[in-house]
Amino acid sequence: MILLYASLIAGMAPMTADALVDSDVATCIVDNDSRDVKTLLRTLPGSAEERAVGRKIMVFYGGCADNRVATGEIGWRERAEIAHAALLGLLDTPRSDDARFVTATPPRADWALAVTGSRGGYNQRLVSIRQFGDCVAGLAPGNALRLVRSEAGSAGEAAAIAALKPAMNDCLAPSKNFTVKRADLRLIVAEPLYHMISK
Repeated sequence: MILLYASLIAGMAPMTADALVDSDVATCIVDNDSRDVKTLLRTLPGSAEERAVGRKIMVFYGGCADNRVATGEIGWRERAEIAHAALLGLLDTPRSDDARFVTATPPRADWALAVTGSRGGYNQRLVSIRQFGDCVAGLAPGNALRLVRSEAGSAGEAAAIAALKPAMNDCLAPSKNFTVKRADLRLIVAEPLYHMISK
């Protein structure tokens, strides 16, 4: 079982954008601002670069949520929802090939998050979440992909999570116990899968 402390998850969303987050809004942002989305997903979580591109994306949050005005900074949930929507967009393309993720693990150096040499700083807690997702997706890409493709609350989702448990346990430090909501686990593996597939 994995644990991302409740205080960590609760503190991730920005105050002004939190109410706007859902899959339809994230999909709208990906559809209307793909350039900034790609730039956002190349930044380190919590970095100055993420904040700069996040300010541009916030404009689309408002427009995609009944033309409301959205201000503030992109938080963990917003970024994760956007990555999830971007991943689903990639999976809908004709070149998407799920089979290669079931049997072979892509080389980690090609897609995993790297923090060395960062000049813009980053948020270590959020980077740790991304690195955990990198590890899980790297060890079990097929099962991570099945989780992302499954319907929320379905038997398929439960089966995918059960299949991911060995990888999740292997990605934790010894004697660590972690819990996380199913919806958050889906988002945690989405960005690593996006980077794997988009390479």
